[in-house]
Amino acid sequence: HYEVAATHGGPRIKHRRFAMVSDRPEVLTVDEQNRPHNAAGPFCRWRDGSELYAWHGVRVPAAWILRPGELDPRTALTHANAEKRRAAAEIVGWRRVLEAVNAKVIDTDGDPQIGVLLEADLPGSPGSRFLQVRCATGRDFCLPVPREMRSALQANCWTYGIEAMDAFKQFQDYETRT
Repeated sequence: HYEVAATHGGPRIKHRRFAMVSDRPEVLTVDEQNRPHNAAGPFCRWRDGSELYAWHGVRVPAAWILRPGELDPRTALTHANAEKRRAAAEIVGWRRVLEAVNAKVIDTDGDPQIGVLLEADLPGSPGSRFLQVRCATGRDFCLPVPREMRSALQANCWTYGIEAMDAFKQFQDYETRT
């Protein structure tokens, strides 16, 4: 019976008192990095109708995928989970997110990995500051930063736990040595 279950069944868990055997998924899709993903439907669906939704490896509510036009762009800046904020921003698009909160540019650095310091009035949190940056993977993020941030460089340094002036001095020392 174990051989039949292994041949025709999906994932299984064995315990000395019980066994759980699952059917194989009817649909199972991944992105180019082999992470669960489907931009138009469930990444995983079983024949009984059970479904799971994910955006580049991040589990998201079905509505985000099935009705992306109804996803509030502010979710990308306020959701409690940082990875879900990123997923929401990618689904909605950063342009819509920033337009929805009437973000104004405080400072721009020429390097997109340093970023753009933005200010937006969010519900219950006026004058919130965000750093829009491009990570090494090529994806854009908006990270919340303290309101006292005055430049994109200062905000970027803050995300790494260093002071901007310390970073500037380290850069000058490096330039002097090379």
